[in-house]
Amino acid sequence: MQRREYGQKLATALFETEDAIDAALEKAAHLIAAMSSIRRENNLSAVLGSHAMTGVTGSVRALGKARDQIVAAHHALQAAAPQVGLGNTIMQGTGVGKPEESLPRPTGLKVAA
Repeated sequence: MQRREYGQKLATALFETEDAIDAALEKAAHLIAAMSSIRRENNLSAVLGSHAMTGVTGSVRALGKARDQIVAAHHALQAAAPQVGLGNTIMQGTGVGKPEESLPRPTGLKVAA
């Protein structure tokens, strides 16, 4: 297998993993919304299902940490690419471009005068 091929294979697996984590976050958020809506629509006590909600929100926290870790892995693989001769190679991803590093990142809300 040539460098370009194994680089693309790793990139594809990485992008699929990133997408899977985001999809899991979306599904968990949908579950939280459904649980809350059903409870309120049926005038059920907040105590009912409280442990289940804690479990689901805990899974969202864990998925958030997993997302941070896969992004860190993405950066580590990107940094290692030149060491194996893939420095100037662009790998095909999911069709969603990554943000330019030079763009300013949001830092919080601005106070209006």
